Amino acid sequence: MSEEIDFNDIKTLDIKKSKGKFKTFTNGSTLPKIKKQPYLGKHLSINIDKILSVYPSEDGIGTSIHAENGQMTWKVLEDIDTVIERINE
Repeated sequence: MSEEIDFNDIKTLDIKKSKGKFKTFTNGSTLPKIKKQPYLGKHLSINIDKILSVYPSEDGIGTSIHAENGQMTWKVLEDIDTVIERINE
């Protein structure tokens, strides 16, 4: 059984503005039934040319970024306004 994760204790990374099609976010994904989450709070670079939609995460923590053609959905710790701003840099 997995431990409850305190998302309030996890801070978003200080990301510098970037140019180009890859943008970096703070990974908010968790792996079920794993005590130590190896990717939580780490850098996550996404090709913004493949983004279909962004929306507030269903659990209220961060934002979900969905790729075209159902390729992938990422959960990031940044709020939706920050995600949209970063995509449009």
